[in-house]
Amino acid sequence: RLGAGRFRVSSVSTSRPSVPGHTPPAMSATPVGKALEKVIWEVHQCELVLSAGGGSDQARIVDKLEDLVRSLPLLRAAAASTEAADDDAFSATLLPVSALVLVDEGRNPTRGMVDALLDVGLANAVTKGKTNVFAALHAELTAQNETQPRVGVVKKEEKNVSSTLEAQAKRKRGG
Repeated sequence: RLGAGRFRVSSVSTSRPSVPGHTPPAMSATPVGKALEKVIWEVHQCELVLSAGGGSDQARIVDKLEDLVRSLPLLRAAAASTEAADDDAFSATLLPVSALVLVDEGRNPTRGMVDALLDVGLANAVTKGKTNVFAALHAELTAQNETQPRVGVVKKEEKNVSSTLEAQAKRKRGG
């Protein structure tokens, strides 16, 4: 698992064999693909035992479950070696966790990402609307501020003119 809700995955097909009792064709030439084939095959074997009335033959299903459990460390080791190779080659594929959740729920991850982008666009539109309102408010307040008469307050322009005149008068006096 990587930080910020992202997982590293390899592109491996996970199709099951179509003929029971037949060894599936090689999914991949990579160690992860081979280990994944083994795990999927063991899960399929467990399904076959259960569908054939495996409840009556508990020893057989326990044996198949043990085979499945023995294949899981091979998958972890293959994933670790592939991850290390990906890190060295900078070739890892990063997927957001939300996309994996959508796949897990049986939904289209592309549609989920499009919906997420549309939600971001909606949030941006709301923010832009607020920004436009504040800009209009600022402009209106500035306009009102300039039109109101000032009592006892010297305008900035008048202050600059008077300070310039005082400075010129001091220069003429020599001081």
